[in-house]
Amino acid sequence: DGLMNHPQQAMWERLLVMLAEAQSSFQEYFALLTHEEHTIRRMDRKGLTDVNGQKEQVLDRMCRLEQQVERELQQLVGATVTENLLSWLKKAADPRAQSAHGMLTELLRLARMIQEQGKKNEALICRIQHRVREAIHLMYTGVGTGPVYQGSGIMNFPSVPSSVHLQG
Repeated sequence: DGLMNHPQQAMWERLLVMLAEAQSSFQEYFALLTHEEHTIRRMDRKGLTDVNGQKEQVLDRMCRLEQQVERELQQLVGATVTENLLSWLKKAADPRAQSAHGMLTELLRLARMIQEQGKKNEALICRIQHRVREAIHLMYTGVGTGPVYQGSGIMNFPSVPSSVHLQG
């Protein structure tokens, strides 16, 4: 029985190492997203290019680890376990299963934080894009009271905007 248990022991050890790596990758990605938010606010184009390159590298690592963890868990748990993996790990007798459960729970928490920060950054970028579009629109159309150069050489004299338009 001691010999039979050895390969499984090695699998648990590998799984825990992978989960620890995944955890540090998730933490690194979250830190990059937080850094990205500050970079967006500073309008630092070079900084954004750098942070995006780093994000891609970490994302690749995260995807690779996720696949490895999945494979390892399938080997350990077997295809027989159809119930929720977290509850299976919680019930498992092996103390390493408890560690794996704790690490997976932490990974899920980090994944939620990453999702929230990602949405925040996206909203920030959308707001900036909107402001830039409005500024460009204003540059091309003027404030709507003076003649506007149409690019074709024709001067266009818009009608004075009514108060209804100004309120919109």
